[in-house]
Amino acid sequence: MPPIDYEYITYKNVDEVAVVNFNESVSMFDSDKVQLVGRELLDLVASRRYTKILLNLSNAHFVSSAMLAHLVKLNRKIQEFKGKLRLCCLRPVIVDAFRVSSFDKIFDIYADEASALKKF
Repeated sequence: MPPIDYEYITYKNVDEVAVVNFNESVSMFDSDKVQLVGRELLDLVASRRYTKILLNLSNAHFVSSAMLAHLVKLNRKIQEFKGKLRLCCLRPVIVDAFRVSSFDKIFDIYADEASALKKF
């Protein structure tokens, strides 16, 4: 199935896992766009019925607290359907920020897509 058109994210289906990429790094912290990105991510669960999502954060140079809140919300929604959310390709500065804030306890984080996909 070809990716559905979203404005801020793209995704591909890999063995029933939605592998999500962000179209631009600004979408991770621009306050107006964060809301729209959050809606698009939730749509993958609500409308597209994905319960396994892998977010590739290679485009993210920074992740705002507002974006983190959307990721937590997405994680909760996926868990309602007994699904799993994984993150991959985080830059070292973001990994450090996740550790300091204990978000690494909430999210499963992997170095690359291949290793994350093996854990679904």
